[in-house]
Amino acid sequence: MKKKMNNGGFSLVELIIVIAIMAVLVGVLAPQFLKYVERARNSTDITNAQEITNAVIAYATDPNNTPEDGTITVNTELKCSPEGGFVENALKDAGIKGSTVCKSKTAWSEYTIHVTVSSNGIVDFEYGASGGVENGTPEQNFKDAMK
Repeated sequence: MKKKMNNGGFSLVELIIVIAIMAVLVGVLAPQFLKYVERARNSTDITNAQEITNAVIAYATDPNNTPEDGTITVNTELKCSPEGGFVENALKDAGIKGSTVCKSKTAWSEYTIHVTVSSNGIVDFEYGASGGVENGTPEQNFKDAMK
């Protein structure tokens, strides 16, 4: 008497169905995941820009420092202009120089912070951005986010 063999495995049709279900789930969830990743990148840029402004304000409050106008540009690296000026020294003092890069890929690819010092010593900031592919202009997207 022969015993019937029971392989106990999955049939090809069952495997194809499982793979198809997984493909549909990935197709539905991937765009949402990418949106969350980009939002996190934008949030990182905003946080970095706020840290930069706070560092400049803190450095300006030191009576030994003389605040002056300057520009900070952040893209694949952080650049200060004029080099060696008040703004660059403020960022070096705060440990920010060299560690900050632009993370956003769609809202903006570069942002700038213009530091202006009034005659009575008040430090003011003007924000700009460029290079985004989202709706609206990159500059307006960045300014809105910094409010």
